[in-house]
Amino acid sequence: MEFALHGATIRYIIAILCFIALLHAMATSSSIDARLSRADAFAAEHGLAWTPLRRQVYERVLVAQRPIGAYDLLAELEPQRGRVPPTTVYRALDFLVEHGFIHRIESKNAFLACCEIGVPHEGQFLICDACGDTVEIPGGDLAKQLSASEPAHGFEVHHQVVELSGLCGHCKRKPAQR
Repeated sequence: MEFALHGATIRYIIAILCFIALLHAMATSSSIDARLSRADAFAAEHGLAWTPLRRQVYERVLVAQRPIGAYDLLAELEPQRGRVPPTTVYRALDFLVEHGFIHRIESKNAFLACCEIGVPHEGQFLICDACGDTVEIPGGDLAKQLSASEPAHGFEVHHQVVELSGLCGHCKRKPAQR
């Protein structure tokens, strides 16, 4: 069976794909705008020093939608701000972690936007080894179970991060590359 596409059909398919991409970009953009607005409100409610640089760093972490390292952030900020010293970005990241805007992904030495600003919780993450996609797992049941075992060992937990690595659903379905 022979299959031929005519110019009009190809243009129609391309238009549909462009429209789908535009809808995705708009949804992502409005989600990022909503999360930035929530961050602005949270900072104001709590009297935090929400500087333009801290907001820009937070926005870049949001836009990345996956763990992003400090030097990648520096490169992304340069067109807007010129050369920014690494220590300045690290201080902004420390602030964002301290106040619950982002999490540090220890195994990647990178940062990911928190799923819920202002709701104290321990970090639990699923990290895809193939594509790097990282998902925060909400809920404190695992954190409670892990913390509950510490009294028997005399150990006092100060900070807890759980990172599970493997393959995401998308990568798991891909045929193995040889």
